[in-house]
Amino acid sequence: MRKDRFNLKLRECARTLSPSPMEQLLVNKIYESFNDLLGINDCIQIGSYPRFTAITPIHDLDILYILGQWNENEHSPFAVLKNLFDHIDENYINPTKFQLRTSLQTHSVTIAYLDGEEEIFSVDIVPAYSLGRNEFDQDMYKVPEVIKENSHKKRNDFYLKIQSEHRDMSWINSDPRGYIKMATEVGKNTDFRKTVKIIKRWKDNLKNLDESLKLKSFHLEQVITKLFQQSSEMCVVDAIFKFFVDLPDIVNNPNQIKDRAKSDKFIDDYLKKFTSEQKERIKQARDYFLIKLENLDEKDDIDFLWSVNLHKRKSFAEEYLFDQKIPIFTDPQYSQFSISADITDKIGNVQRPLNNQGMIDSGRYLKFKRLHRIDGCMYKWKVKNDDSSDQPRGEITDGQTMNVPENTKYKGRHYAECYAIKDDVCVARAKQAVVLLQL
Repeated sequence: MRKDRFNLKLRECARTLSPSPMEQLLVNKIYESFNDLLGINDCIQIGSYPRFTAITPIHDLDILYILGQWNENEHSPFAVLKNLFDHIDENYINPTKFQLRTSLQTHSVTIAYLDGEEEIFSVDIVPAYSLGRNEFDQDMYKVPEVIKENSHKKRNDFYLKIQSEHRDMSWINSDPRGYIKMATEVGKNTDFRKTVKIIKRWKDNLKNLDESLKLKSFHLEQVITKLFQQSSEMCVVDAIFKFFVDLPDIVNNPNQIKDRAKSDKFIDDYLKKFTSEQKERIKQARDYFLIKLENLDEKDDIDFLWSVNLHKRKSFAEEYLFDQKIPIFTDPQYSQFSISADITDKIGNVQRPLNNQGMIDSGRYLKFKRLHRIDGCMYKWKVKNDDSSDQPRGEITDGQTMNVPENTKYKGRHYAECYAIKDDVCVARAKQAVVLLQL
C-alpha cells in the first residue's frame, strides 16, 4: 500500500479510538462535581485524559487535589487520605444516575460509579502538596507513595499491613504537569496522539490474548513521546513502524526512561520482572503485526491490523524486511515489476523457462531473474521453502538469491520474492511460486 494512503487510513482509525462525545460529557460532568466539592482552583486532571491520549472505552479519571505547600514535618499520608475519604463520603453530590462506592486506597481515594454490580466509571483522587517547579516553571508535587501491586486486593493487604505495624506511608515526588506539557509540545504534530492511541489499542488486545503480557500504557506513551521529540515531523505510519521494529529492544532493556520527578527512578523498571518467555511472546506478537503490515493491501480493512496473535518463525534463518528496518510501501507506478525463473543445469546454463504454474521435478535447478529495472533501486531476494520441509529457509540476500542456481530438493510449495529498495523503503515486490510435486 502507498505510504500516503496508509497514513490516511491510520489517521481515520485513530479517530475512532478517541472517547465518544457521551464519554466526554460524563467525564466533564464528574470532574465539575469534584471542582464543586474540593474547589476549582485546587483540582487538576492528570493522566491520559488531559494529555488527550485516552482511548475508548474510557474507564477512569485521575484528579490531583492540591492541599497547599509541602512541609515535611506536618503531613501524614494516612491522615490526609482519611480526611479526604471522610469529606467525600459525607459531602459529595453525585451528578450521575449511578450508585457510588467510595474506598480508601494506599495513595488515593477511589469513587466507583456502579450500575448494579458493574463498575461503569471510577475516579482516583490523589492528595498533593506543591513542592518546587519544573523546567516549564510549573508546580511539582508530593503525593502519597504508590504501591506497586497489580491487584486491588494486594494493595489493600499492604495497606492493612502498614496500619497493623503502626507505620506510615511515605511521600514521593510527582510531576504530572510536566508530562501534560510534554504531550502538548509533541502534540503540535497531531500524529503523535493518533500513534499513541493506536499503540494503546494494540497493547490492550495483547493483554486480552495473554494476561501476563501487561505492557504499561504510560510507558508506551513515553516511548512514542521520545520518537516525536527526536523527529517532530514524523508521521503516524513511520512512528508505528519504528515502535514495532524497536519493541524487542524496548522490552529487553528496562530502565531507559527516567521519571521526570525522581531521577533515580524509571517508569519502565517493571520490565525487569518479565521472563524470557514473556519477552519472546511479545516479540512473536510484534512479528505477527509487522508481517500483516508488510502484506497489507489497498482493499484490506485496516482494523484487522490490531487483532493480536503470535507468529513463531519456522526457521532460524527466516527473515523479513522489517528485521532490516525496511518498510514496504509499494508504489502503483511500479506495479509491472515482476520476476520469473529458468530451469537450468547444475552450473546455471538455461534450458527452458519455468512453466506458469511454477511446477518442477525434484533434482532440477532454477535461476531467478528480474524482468524489470527501477531507477535508483537496489534489490533483495528471499527464498522460502515449504514450512514442512527439512530446511524451511527464508533468508534475505542482496542482489541475488543465496544460491545461483537454486536446487529443487524438497517437496511442497515454495517461493522466491524480490524487493526493490529505494531510499530505504521497499517500493515494489514480486513473487515467483515454485511447486515441487515429487521427490
